[in-house]
Amino acid sequence: MRMPDRSSIAALTLRAVWVLALSLAAALPVHAQTRDVSKLIFPNGFRLLAKPEPGKGLIALDMVIRAGAQEETDQPGMGQVVARTLFTGARNLSARKLAQLSDEVGGSFAVTWDPDYTEIYIATTKDQLSAAVELLAETLISPKINASAVEAAKTMLRSDMERAGNDAFRSAYDEMRRLLYRDSPYRRPLLGEQSAVDKISAADVQQFIGKWFVPGNMVLAVVGDVSVQQTQDAVKLWFGKQQSAAAPRREPIATESGPQRPPSLLEVDSNSSYLVAGTLASGMASANYAADMAAITVLGGGKASRMFQDLREQRGLAYELGTLYPPLLNQSHALAYVVGATYTLQPDARGQKPTTETIRSALRGAVVGLREKPITQEELNRAKSYLIGTFALAHERLRERAKHLAWYEAMGLGFGYDDLYPQKIQAVTLAQVRDSADRLFDRSAMVVVVPKE
Repeated sequence: MRMPDRSSIAALTLRAVWVLALSLAAALPVHAQTRDVSKLIFPNGFRLLAKPEPGKGLIALDMVIRAGAQEETDQPGMGQVVARTLFTGARNLSARKLAQLSDEVGGSFAVTWDPDYTEIYIATTKDQLSAAVELLAETLISPKINASAVEAAKTMLRSDMERAGNDAFRSAYDEMRRLLYRDSPYRRPLLGEQSAVDKISAADVQQFIGKWFVPGNMVLAVVGDVSVQQTQDAVKLWFGKQQSAAAPRREPIATESGPQRPPSLLEVDSNSSYLVAGTLASGMASANYAADMAAITVLGGGKASRMFQDLREQRGLAYELGTLYPPLLNQSHALAYVVGATYTLQPDARGQKPTTETIRSALRGAVVGLREKPITQEELNRAKSYLIGTFALAHERLRERAKHLAWYEAMGLGFGYDDLYPQKIQAVTLAQVRDSADRLFDRSAMVVVVPKE
């Protein structure tokens, strides 16, 4: 299960806040702190989170920009093209200087587009902090997008789409979201739509970045072997001087009631059958999120889950199984999936017996059983331990610790949610998790993927 690491209510933080004198001329940030994380808001709206971890000489920078599927409007795939185009040019840097700066920063770079945000990650040494921040500022706030870079990104994206179309699980997942949602941007294929991607121009990319990649729409978290003052000075030099620009307004996404449709059957080149049951579930900002997460974990999170014990251990129906609950800001969804053999050999060697319908019936029984067979306190306790433990493991590396801070802050939960999430899971009651179990999969969809003949 992907843990909320993988958003609009009042900030859920446990921080003591004090406001320093704010002067545009001096460009002093608003400063807040909780535990070992300092939050600084610059006059132009740019937010910085600094978490010193002295000793190893390494730092992780994670930038989260609130630009996801909701912002693509009528251009599904724009975010993917943008992610593949960033760092290819900057107005204030020649191609040679940009390459030289990238080499100086060294380390590793990653740009990721998510349905809720765009993420840029840099890992480097503490001596390269200023160079890394300069690289981010020049390529994000003053990009120079040329047609050849956009065409190269589109070619790469088309290739990824072709591979995804031949991937059984990806095909099932895209089809499932199409069944679950009617109007939500989460309904779109993760890689976008090829007809829309084909029409995207360099001017479109430049316009998208210019609208959404503004200081007030960005959060940068720096975690590692640097002080708060060093981090603040570097960010003030490169981002603090940028002009103020209010973050564009995100319109709320309407909550949907869920599907009531027959199973969808797909044929894909595969050696196995993939069966996926899906339901709408609470988004991260919902008060029901923690209880829904616990209920889904009882169903298919870990080897002690109901699905694993029944379908795998007792009945031997699955090569692989589990649940997936993406941590989305708005109305999310939960999946229960099983990968198994399409046929099994008969004991008397008379041929093969189809097993897809057997697996489908077993999966349907598992999700219905979540409601019909009440969750026990023992199951809830096990789910809590599993969720809190995997959440802790997701913070092992600098990158994850930086990403969680920036992500929660950018999504509107406040960076303190990184401390609050385990507490929210621990506070889930048996009554709450049973209420979630009654609601989840009440209106569900199923996708069956079988090998082509």
